[in-house]
Amino acid sequence: MDNSKNVLTLIGIGIGIGVVITAIVIVIFGAKPSGLKLGPVEFDVSTPTTSSQLPNVTRQPNATAPQPTAIVNPSSSTTTSATKLIPSATLTQTLTQFTRTSSSTATLTLQPTQAFTTTPGTRLSPHYWREWAITPELSGTAQKIIYNIVNNPNLDLHTFSKVGDCQMTSGTFLGGFANGKYKIPDEYTETVIWFSDSMLEESVTAANGLGINSVLNPMFGLAAGYKQCNRNETPLDCELRTRRPAFVLIAMGTNWKPNGEVSFEKYLRIVVDRILETGALPILSTKADNIEGDWKLNRAIAQVAYDYDLPLVNVWRSVQDLPNHGLEAPKNIYLTGDGWMRRNYAWLEMLDKIRIALQERQ
Repeated sequence: MDNSKNVLTLIGIGIGIGVVITAIVIVIFGAKPSGLKLGPVEFDVSTPTTSSQLPNVTRQPNATAPQPTAIVNPSSSTTTSATKLIPSATLTQTLTQFTRTSSSTATLTLQPTQAFTTTPGTRLSPHYWREWAITPELSGTAQKIIYNIVNNPNLDLHTFSKVGDCQMTSGTFLGGFANGKYKIPDEYTETVIWFSDSMLEESVTAANGLGINSVLNPMFGLAAGYKQCNRNETPLDCELRTRRPAFVLIAMGTNWKPNGEVSFEKYLRIVVDRILETGALPILSTKADNIEGDWKLNRAIAQVAYDYDLPLVNVWRSVQDLPNHGLEAPKNIYLTGDGWMRRNYAWLEMLDKIRIALQERQ
């Protein structure tokens, strides 16, 4: 009997010791989380984060957008292409202790809406002006000017003015399309109708013997018999004021003086600046002759067109396949009949592009 009591006593003591040890283990180690195993780290994704659990991030004007941060699988050392990007604010709140920030942070760039397509770098440098197109596509700068012209009540959308010498008067330049002397290609009929008055009218700034500096000299205005001009008003200012042209066609250089190319470019820039001040679009052109002997004038014209990003009609290129390059021998200054028509058709094509651009923006 005593032996039985001793056995029961020992069993009770053993059970008590076991209970105590179990309690100590629980206190020290605690209960194991249901979603976490010993060994490789795993995430409990049984309950995905919903939109209602995400912090409410409000975009303020000029505020910096939250930079996306990559969630990296802890068992992998690199981020794969399938890595999900979520705002770092959400990341910090939900998985801070298990996340690693990618070495490269994605950047959000907001692009403003572009109203016009620019063409940077597509035009060859002025050194290669011979390779420029006969009639160029309108650059972004030209398109912006045309857009503003449409909304400018001070300019006449059907009017262009001419700046040049005798080769820019209506009898030899474009006027034949409006008076029936020249055949009008079918695709340009609407353009001739649109600009017909300007094709027939003379400009104060286009007359026999004029040079680029002449249109800036009041002596060639009222004093030369142009009664529409004011006293001491330059021919250019008189033309811009009285005609209100939306476009100004510039073809100068034939009346060249030796060593005059430097001053020529200087005055050409002044003319272009004055035209731009009114909101009108200047359109330049090369010349077919090489009276100066080294093509410096065409090079200067191309430089100005390039610097201002303005249209340039490459008359020189338009006549290169004609006998003697479209020039009358032996002086090689004035155009032949075929040369005149090549020049006129090149300008007509340019005006057609202008008209189309205008009507697209009306």
